[in-house]
Amino acid sequence: MSYSPRTVANAFLWKKGATGLSHMKLQKLVFFVHAWSLALKGLSVVNEPPEAWQYGPVFSSLYHELKSYGSSDISTLLQEFNPATGQLAALVPNHSDANFWPLFDKVWERYGQFNALQLSALTHESGGPWEHAYSQKMANIPNELVASYYRQKMIAQG
Repeated sequence: MSYSPRTVANAFLWKKGATGLSHMKLQKLVFFVHAWSLALKGLSVVNEPPEAWQYGPVFSSLYHELKSYGSSDISTLLQEFNPATGQLAALVPNHSDANFWPLFDKVWERYGQFNALQLSALTHESGGPWEHAYSQKMANIPNELVASYYRQKMIAQG
């Protein structure tokens, strides 16, 4: 199952608490969930492609939701339209989703201790998918680039 960037961001806010989770940090963590799911499973659990913006990969819908926070920590879960109820709600991935939560835990374990600037630097690595897409003036970062790059990183790191 795939989720909106807001729902994936809510997983971090819900499970790990809002402490230390800025807009930039959430963007990068959602990107790493996207990258790892592509590398490990060939499909993303995020239903929106990241865009190649000047300062790294960005999920546009998440950007517009969070831009008012600036560099402040996000203090509440994000609201979005719940098709089941027809109302706004703070959605998180299904708690029984065995594809999402183990991946989420791996991403948090690997990247959760880094601050937003450190995470941003990791998404800007030379030869990485963001650099390629941005230098080629691509609007979105292609899934194939992300999957290939992060599979190679996983192989190299064992």
